[in-house]
Amino acid sequence: MQRYLPRIAAIGMLSATLAACATTGPGTTPAGTPAAGPAAAGPTGTAATARASDPLPGKPGCFWLRNFDGSWTALNQTELIVWAPLTANPYYIKLLEPVINLKFDERLGFQDVERTGQICNDADDELVVPNYAPHRIPIVAVRQITPPEEVQLLKANGLKVPRNLRNVKG
Repeated sequence: MQRYLPRIAAIGMLSATLAACATTGPGTTPAGTPAAGPAAAGPTGTAATARASDPLPGKPGCFWLRNFDGSWTALNQTELIVWAPLTANPYYIKLLEPVINLKFDERLGFQDVERTGQICNDADDELVVPNYAPHRIPIVAVRQITPPEEVQLLKANGLKVPRNLRNVKG
């Protein structure tokens, strides 16, 4: 028994160390509080992380569901611009989770969960993506944006600016 005691002690210490590592993630201290400094961000400390903390463009807004005619542009997998009605009023939409094929979906819809007739910021509304699982993606933000903000978002995501916006400073 004495012969196995050092091995059992070593296994116990290894288990305790692994358990401690599992309870703290990258960017946290062993006490579970966020660590300071750029090195604390770990491998996910990229431009995407910095961008997630950036303030959202525009101001909180709503659009009437009946005014959405299907006009939209995907900025990336979690952000899009919709126009309701037509190109007169652009709205920035931020999704809770990415939709991998968002740029290639031909049709999108919205689910007005609260039955107000509007898709609003700080509501429980959802984006409906046909032929995608999950079928409904929660919306985190709906922001009414100006044409210069629209141009800036399109350029920042490497997209072409439409002709009607080419003279807008952004």
